[in-house]
Amino acid sequence: MELIQKLSLLGAAAKYDICSASGCSSGGRSGLPSPRSGVCHSFLPDGRCISLFKVLQTNSCQKDCFYCPNRVQRDIPRASFTPEELSSLFLEFYRRNYVEGLFLSSGICKSPGDTMEQIIKTAEILRYKYRFTGYIHLKIIPGSKPEYIEQAVRLASRA
Repeated sequence: MELIQKLSLLGAAAKYDICSASGCSSGGRSGLPSPRSGVCHSFLPDGRCISLFKVLQTNSCQKDCFYCPNRVQRDIPRASFTPEELSSLFLEFYRRNYVEGLFLSSGICKSPGDTMEQIIKTAEILRYKYRFTGYIHLKIIPGSKPEYIEQAVRLASRA
């Protein structure tokens, strides 16, 4: 699946993940695919409103939670970003001033641990490879090991 298709699916699927969003932006600048389905506005503790790239690492999920649009029993197209794909895509949007931070969540693909590893790798690439010092919100996957939670908390501005 192409990167643009993944962005469309995983950005749109993230809208169901609860955050302190006040609305969604409709981007559309030339040069990159529009991040409109993955941009929301959120407020920082100091009251500032920022645009976040709100996306899922994957919408594949082994769970069948009745309320969840990504549950295993739903017949929907599935996609996943690799940590490198997602961090590179976010950085391009950031450099072009489409977004100011990242809100990253995920379905539970293979296991809670494997999913947290993917989320952590994405954040590590942003923090260590690209030296991104801005806002990162990472969702903690239920059933994750304490050491994964500790790693995520160290990498995130908010977990």
